[in-house]
Amino acid sequence: MTADHHQQVVIFTRLTAKPGRRDELLAVLDELAVSTRAEPGNEEFLTHGSRDEPNVVLGYERFVDEAAVEAHRATDAVRIAREKLDDLLAEPPEITYALA
Repeated sequence: MTADHHQQVVIFTRLTAKPGRRDELLAVLDELAVSTRAEPGNEEFLTHGSRDEPNVVLGYERFVDEAAVEAHRATDAVRIAREKLDDLLAEPPEITYALA
């Protein structure tokens, strides 16, 4: 992504849990949300269970700039969440980046 490093970055994520494990997935994301919201470069971190697809969780994250995204990715909280997600996800996450 060729972005102005001072432009907000928005991340849309679609996660598909293994059957019957969406609540566990949401719990992991809730833990990650607490630490992410405390990061100075994060402006928003939301997750929602899909209304129509019982195993799907949708996420929305907004960071002040690309440097904040990189700092977020380097946190222990992200590393721990990724380790837990490996066991919970039925397929790789679908991630879309946008500039705000």
